[in-house]
Amino acid sequence: MGSLLGAGAVGEVSVTGWASTALNEEEKSEDYKQQVIVHIENRRFLPQLIHLRVGQPTRLILLNDDAELHAFVSVDLLAQTNVQVGGNGAPQFDDHGFYRVLVPSSGRAELIFSPKHVGSYPFFCDLPGHIMNGTVVVDGEKDMLQ
Repeated sequence: MGSLLGAGAVGEVSVTGWASTALNEEEKSEDYKQQVIVHIENRRFLPQLIHLRVGQPTRLILLNDDAELHAFVSVDLLAQTNVQVGGNGAPQFDDHGFYRVLVPSSGRAELIFSPKHVGSYPFFCDLPGHIMNGTVVVDGEKDMLQ
């Protein structure tokens, strides 16, 4: 079942267990072992620290509560990874796969993927003047074989 668990610190979320192009809006959170909701408000990502488990199908939901457009860019977390994108955000891809998603004001973007490697991965908004960032920490015993 999907869960959103506080890890005890403000701006930090841990999840204990979830999967990647267009999404069926009828999919339920129970279909994923890990689900995290990230609110974008006052030019901040909340939570700023997210813990995931390697190899677990994951649904990352971005909700833009601001009155302006924002981007979600994750460094290396989603490189060479199958990512499904849903909602009304505008995904962008490069030679390495998923690059970023633009999330309009009052918009929603959903990223579905399975983290492949243990590590710490920064994320940020790359729009001019937006000083917004956070970190995804992927925990587990070992990397997934490719």
